[in-house]
Amino acid sequence: MIIIINGAFGAGKTTAANRLLPLMPNSIIFDPEEIGYMFRKLVAVEDRFAHDDL
Repeated sequence: MIIIINGAFGAGKTTAANRLLPLMPNSIIFDPEEIGYMFRKLVAVEDRFAHDDL
């Protein structure tokens, strides 16, 4: 089963996911924002661009 929690910035999506996690054995949280943080560390500042530039 895949559950997608969607909503505006700061709406509490991550908080809701973290509260549901203990109720669902063998489940994980995938937060794509964490991938963005990783890429920010890997890509040099001069090679970065905003999605608005696309």
